[in-house]
Amino acid sequence: MRLFAVMALALAAGCASQPATSSWVSGPRFSPMAAQTATGAFAAVLDGSAAKAGPYTIRIHITKGGKIFPHTHPDPRVITVVEGDLCYGFGDTFDENACKTYPEGSYFLVPANAPHYGYGRSEAVYQESGVGPSSFDLIGK
Repeated sequence: MRLFAVMALALAAGCASQPATSSWVSGPRFSPMAAQTATGAFAAVLDGSAAKAGPYTIRIHITKGGKIFPHTHPDPRVITVVEGDLCYGFGDTFDENACKTYPEGSYFLVPANAPHYGYGRSEAVYQESGVGPSSFDLIGK
């Protein structure tokens, strides 16, 4: 019985840092976002490349408590929330109380060069589409 409890705790600890296994995150190849840009957030390129000229789509999985620090992109981004509730804020200072909650199915535009950030008030999966070449430019870094 003790061995089972230890194994269960070890498994739970390992799962806490990985993306969930919902249908929206089980297919694409997610990678953790760089520590200087986010915590508790994973990204997968679905189509194209943000580094090259042309359209691209990225899927983001943010865990509960995850943070994507304030940043900008040189291109406008179309955001579609595919699962959960996305907490998204605009401005150059991270403030989890100031972000707006966008429920599953929401669709909005982030203008080019507009400072913004994300917070995992709850777990969420969303997609960003734009036209490259693009970049992820941290505010104040």
